[in-house]
Amino acid sequence: MMSISIQELHLVFLVLTSLLSLPQFTECEKIRLVGPSRCAGRVEIFHADSWGTVCDDHWSFANAEVVCRELNCGIVMEAKKGAFFGQGKNEIWLDDVQCTGNEPSIIKCPHKPFGVNNCGHSEDAGVICSEHMRVVNGSSRCNGRVEVFHNGHWTRVCSSDWGKNEAEVICREAFCGSPIVQSVMPNFGEARGIGGVKATCGGNETSVSECRIQVFKESCTDAVIFCANSKPIRLINGTNHCNGRVEVYYEGQWGTVCDDKWGLQEAAVACREMNCGSALAVKYKAFFGRGHDQVWMDDIECTGHEKSLAECPHKGFGDHDCDHSEDAGVMCSENLRLSNGTDSCSGRVEVFHQGHWRKICKNNWGLREASVLCKELNCGIPKKSQEDFGFGDSTLSGYTSRCQADMNSISQCTFEEQVGGCEGASVACAGNPPIRLVNGTDRCSGRVEVLHDGQWGTVCDDMWDIRDAQVVCRAMDCGTAQTTKALGFFGEGQGDILLDDVNCFGNETSLLHCRRPPFGENNCGHGEDAGVICSSTIRLINGTGQCSGRVEVHHNGHWSPAYNVAFGMNEAKVVCREMDCGDAVKVSGSSDASGDSRGLKISCRGDESSLTQCRLTNYDRSSNDRIQDVHVECSGNVKLTNGLHYCTGIVEFYNNGQWQPICGESWDVNDAMVVCRQLNCGKAHRITTESEHGVVAGEIFSKQVECNGNEFILSQCPLKPFEDKPCNATTVASVVCTGSLEVRLANGKDECSGRVEVRHGETWQTVCDSDWTLSKAKVVCELLECGEPMGAQGGAHFGQGSGSVVATDDGCFQNITSLQQCSVKGYRTAVCGHERDAGALCAAQLRLAGGSSQCSGRVEVYYKGQWGTVCDDDWAMSNADVVCKQLGCGHAVSAPTSAHFGRGSGPIWLDNVECSGQEVALTQCSHPGFGENNCGHGEDAGAICLGALQKPQITISPAAEVNWGQKVEITCTVVTEHMGGTFVLKNTQGSFTKEKFSEHEAATFVFPSADFSLKGTYFCEYHKKLPDQVIYYPQGNTADLAIIVKLDKPSISLSSSHAAVTYSPNEVSVNKGSTFSVICSTYSIYPEGFFYLTNAKTNITEVKDASGHNVFHVANFEFPEIDFKHQGAYVCIYGVNISSHSFCSLSSKSLQITVTSTSSSSVVGGVVSTLVVLLFVLVVGFLVWRKKCRGAGVMVQFTSRSEGAVKPDAEDKSNGAFDVRERRNQLYEGGQDTYSKTDKKTNAGSDDAGNVSEDLPGRVCYELEPLFES
Repeated sequence: MMSISIQELHLVFLVLTSLLSLPQFTECEKIRLVGPSRCAGRVEIFHADSWGTVCDDHWSFANAEVVCRELNCGIVMEAKKGAFFGQGKNEIWLDDVQCTGNEPSIIKCPHKPFGVNNCGHSEDAGVICSEHMRVVNGSSRCNGRVEVFHNGHWTRVCSSDWGKNEAEVICREAFCGSPIVQSVMPNFGEARGIGGVKATCGGNETSVSECRIQVFKESCTDAVIFCANSKPIRLINGTNHCNGRVEVYYEGQWGTVCDDKWGLQEAAVACREMNCGSALAVKYKAFFGRGHDQVWMDDIECTGHEKSLAECPHKGFGDHDCDHSEDAGVMCSENLRLSNGTDSCSGRVEVFHQGHWRKICKNNWGLREASVLCKELNCGIPKKSQEDFGFGDSTLSGYTSRCQADMNSISQCTFEEQVGGCEGASVACAGNPPIRLVNGTDRCSGRVEVLHDGQWGTVCDDMWDIRDAQVVCRAMDCGTAQTTKALGFFGEGQGDILLDDVNCFGNETSLLHCRRPPFGENNCGHGEDAGVICSSTIRLINGTGQCSGRVEVHHNGHWSPAYNVAFGMNEAKVVCREMDCGDAVKVSGSSDASGDSRGLKISCRGDESSLTQCRLTNYDRSSNDRIQDVHVECSGNVKLTNGLHYCTGIVEFYNNGQWQPICGESWDVNDAMVVCRQLNCGKAHRITTESEHGVVAGEIFSKQVECNGNEFILSQCPLKPFEDKPCNATTVASVVCTGSLEVRLANGKDECSGRVEVRHGETWQTVCDSDWTLSKAKVVCELLECGEPMGAQGGAHFGQGSGSVVATDDGCFQNITSLQQCSVKGYRTAVCGHERDAGALCAAQLRLAGGSSQCSGRVEVYYKGQWGTVCDDDWAMSNADVVCKQLGCGHAVSAPTSAHFGRGSGPIWLDNVECSGQEVALTQCSHPGFGENNCGHGEDAGAICLGALQKPQITISPAAEVNWGQKVEITCTVVTEHMGGTFVLKNTQGSFTKEKFSEHEAATFVFPSADFSLKGTYFCEYHKKLPDQVIYYPQGNTADLAIIVKLDKPSISLSSSHAAVTYSPNEVSVNKGSTFSVICSTYSIYPEGFFYLTNAKTNITEVKDASGHNVFHVANFEFPEIDFKHQGAYVCIYGVNISSHSFCSLSSKSLQITVTSTSSSSVVGGVVSTLVVLLFVLVVGFLVWRKKCRGAGVMVQFTSRSEGAVKPDAEDKSNGAFDVRERRNQLYEGGQDTYSKTDKKTNAGSDDAGNVSEDLPGRVCYELEPLFES
C-alpha cells in the first residue's frame, strides 16, 4: 500500500488552501469602473482582449444594480448617463442593455451583440454604488437589513447599541432622507452565521466608514432601517393586511394608485413589497372604496421583478389623469407564495408561518398537498407529473406539511419544523382556462368569452384573426382553428366587453397573454362579438400551416395520435375533407412523435366526411416497434389554376368537398391579397375578372367574398349571397401574385422599395451593384408597376441578402422582356458578395384631381395600373409639401382633408402617411403599405401648392464618360426668380451629397481628379431660404457618370544585336543562337504599368515593369540566345493597377518569329544584306537631312546594343494617346540645341531605357530587316 508522509499531507493542505483563497473566476473579472473609487465610475467591459465602454441607451437603475452586485459593491446610488465620468476610448462593447436586476452579470442581461451600437463615447454609462454599506432584503434600497464592508467583506451590523444616530448616517449615505420610526418594523430576514460588527456614530458623519466599527463575535440580531425615501405602501379596507386599496407614502402623505395599466405584474410587486404571498387578483374602480387626498401614481408598468412599486416606470409622483373612482386594489395570498416559477401558478412552495417565511420540504409533499395549494391560488389542479418540475432550492429553513383533501387553504395543514436541511418542494398547477365558447354547434365553436374578476365578458372582433383563434382553440383543448367569426355570428353576448384589439402571435397559451389594451377598454358593441370554429374531433400538429401536420383524433374523451399503420391516401382524403383543406397531397411517418404508447389505427373507404365515421381501433405499440405517428399534408382550400406559375391563375375555392372557381363580379384587391398570403405567394400584383387564364368548367362559387385584406386565409372572409342578381358565370376571379414575378424588392418600406432580387426557377438571387444604374432600376420599377425609379442604391443599402449574387452586365436588364427571358435561362454569376447587393427605390406617379389647376386638388396615386386616393389619417402639411415638390408645384400652402376636393373612386392606396418633408416622393414616406387602410372616400386627402417650380438641370463636363484621374465638372442650373439659393448635388445610391450656395442660376461642383468612387447617377436639388419658410424645388433629372480606364493598343518591334536598328515586321526568320530583343511600347497617361509578352504557340507569358517617363512607356524583352522553343507568334499587352483594380489593353499586332538552323549561305546572305542595309541607311540619312533643312520634321527611331527602345515606329505612333503633330512639336522644341544635347546623351552609352529622351529629332528609323534571314 502506498504511504503518504506527514510533510506531503502538509504540502497538499497548503496548496489547497492557496487555491481556495484565490478569487473565483466570475464575470466580475470582465467588468470595471473607471472613476474616483472602486464603486463609482464609468462602466467598462473586457471583451476580445480589450476594454470598452457601455452605451447609456436604456441605461437604468436595474442595470446599475447588476453592476454594483457584480463588483461586490453596495446598493445602487445612481445610474449615470452622458459620460458623467468622462469619455472612454476604443470600442463601445454594449448597447441597449436591459436588465431585470436579478442577473449575475451585466453581460447576462439582454443587449445588442458585442460591438453593435449607434452611440459615441459622449453616451458612456456609469454607476455610483455605495462603497461602505448596503441595505439588503428590503423592498427598496432605502429599507432593510444593514451590512457594512469591513476587512474586505460584507458583514452584518448588530442591533446592539443601534440607535437614531447610526440610522441617520446610513439613510444619509444612501441618499434616502431621514430614518422613520415604525411601530411594527417589517421582517427583513437574518444574516447567516453568528457575530457581526457594532457601529457607533455621532450622527453627523457622511459615511458609516467614518463611524467607530467594532467586531462583535457573539450571536446578535440584525440592525434594520426604514428611511423616509422608501416610499412604503399599505393596503387599506381589506379583510387582512394582504388585500385592500393600494396606497403609497410620499412627501409625508399617503395617496392612492390609479388603475390605468394596473395588472397582475404590478400586483405581484405590491404583494412582495407587503411581504405577502402570491398575487391572487387585481382590483379596479375603487373596489376597496375611494381613497382621499392625493393620487400619487398612474400608468405604472412593472416587469414583476422589482422590489417596490416606486422602482417601476410610471408617470411621476402626482402626475395623473384619474380620480379616486379609479383607485387600484390587490388581493395577495396571506401565507403562501410560489417563487422562481415560470408563471403565477408554478414555482417553489414557501409559507408564512409563525412570523417567518419558510420553505416546504419535499419529504411529505404529494399530490394531496399540491391540490390544496393549486385550489387556494385559483390555479386549477396540479399538472400530471410533478416530478418533471423543479424550480430550485432556497436557504430558508423548512417545514414538513400534511394536508387533508377537503382543506381550502395550505394554512389549514399541519406543519412541523424540519431538523437539519431539506430539499424544497415545487409545484406546477394546470391553471383554470378563463375562457369559454358559447352558442356554438359543439364544444369547439361559439362566441368567445373570458373570465375576469369573477365575471364573464365578450371579445370585440377588431383585429380578430386566425392567430387569435389558434390561441383560443389550444386553450379549449380543441383541434385546429378552422375559421374566425365576427359581427356577433354566434349571437350577441351580455355584460361587459372585456377585450378589444387582441393581437396574438399564435403561440401563446392564453388569450390574456396576447398584446391587447387593458380589460374593459374598447370602442365596440355586442354586435361585434368575436367567435371561432375549431375542429372538435381532429387536429394537425406541428405542420407548416393549418392544413398539414401530425394527425391526432379526439376519441373517448382525450386526444390520441393516429399511427402510420395501413394509413394511406383514402384516410388522408378524409382528414383533408374534414379539415376543409382540399386534396390530400402526401402521407408519411412523422419524425415529431407524440411519445404516447397507445394510439389509433384508422381505416377509411375515402368517401367519409369525418374520421369518426371510419373504423378506429386502439393500438398499443411497444418500445421495439418502429411504428410512427402519421403526418398528412393537404393542398389547402384555395388554389390557382391555368397559370404559368402556381402563384398566378384562376382562383378556386374548396367548398362542400369540391373545387369551384370564385365569381369575379365582386372580386377586388383585398380578396386577392388574402389569396396570395394564404398561398405564400407574396402580395397581389394584379387582379382580373376576365378569361385571361382560359375557361374553367364546373359550377361557380357564387357568393360574394368580402375580405378586408388583413385575413390570413380566405375562409376567414365574410361570404354574402348576390342579392339583386345571380353571379355572371362568364366572369371568374383571377390574380397574379408577386411570387410569380421575375423580380422583387425585399426589406424596404413597401413592395416598391428594397433590395433587388431576381427569380430563376424557384430560387431567388440578389444583384451585384457593379454597373447598376438608374436605367436598370427603371426596368424593375416598370415590371413591378411601381412607377418611376427615384434611386438605384448599392452597397447593401437595404441590408444583405442570401444565396447567390448575379451580375447586371449581360443584357438582362435592358427591358422587361429581357428580364423575363433571363429568369427562365438564368443569370451570369457575379464575383461580388452580399455587401454589394443592389437596391431600387420606385415612386408611384401622383396627380392632383378636382382642383382649379394641376397644383391643387385631391391627391391620387397611380399603382398597379390603377389610380387611387390617399386617406387623410395623419395627413399634415409635411405630407402635402412632399406631394407639391414631387409634382414640381413648389411648397404646400394647405393640406385639406375630409374629401375637400370631392370623393374619389377606386382603391384607397395609402393611409397613415407620415412624411418628414425631406422625402422626394410621397411613397418614400412612412405608411403601412399599399392598399392597407381603414378609410372611406369621405376621408380623401388633398393638397394646395404654391405653384409650378422648374426642376434644376444637370450637365457633366467634359463628357458623361471620363478617364480615371481626369478633371470633372458637374453643373446644376435652375430657372428661378428666387436667386441666392443652395444647390445640392446627390447620387441615387445615397452615398454622396454636396451643397453649394450660389447667387446666380447655376453652381459648378469641381472634382480635380476623378476616381471610381465618383461613378454613379447624379441629380440636382435646389432650395431657397426665406424668413418664414424654405422653398424646395422639385428633384431634377438624373445623369450617369462613368469612370473608365482607356489603354491604347501597344506597339511591338525588334532590335538587332548587330546594329542600331529597330524595326516592326509582321514575321521574321532568325538563326538559332542569335541575340536580339523584342520591344513593347505604348503611349499612356497611366504610369507605373507593366507589359506582358505572350507567345501564342507555347502560351508562355513574360512580365516586365514599364520604364520611361511622362506618357511614353517601354519594356525590353531580351533573347540572348534564341532556340527553336522560342519561335511562335508574339504579342504585347500593357496593364496597370489603379485603386485595387487591374486593367489591360488590347493585344498589339502579332509578330511571328521563326527559328532556322545556321548555314554558310545564310552567313554570306547576312553579310550582303548588312551591306545593303548600311547603304540604304546612308541614302535615307542624306534625304532626311535635306528634308530637315527645308523645315519638314521627320522622326524615325532605332536601337543600339547599348540602348533600349527609343521610340515606337511611325505606323504605331498613329495609334497613340496624342496627336502626331503634338508629338512632333514636343520633339522639335528647342531646335538645334536640343539635337546637340541629345547627341551627347546618346554617346554617353546609358543602359537605362527609361532615361532615353523623347526628343530624338534626326534619328533614323529603319523599316528594313537587319541581319536576319526572312
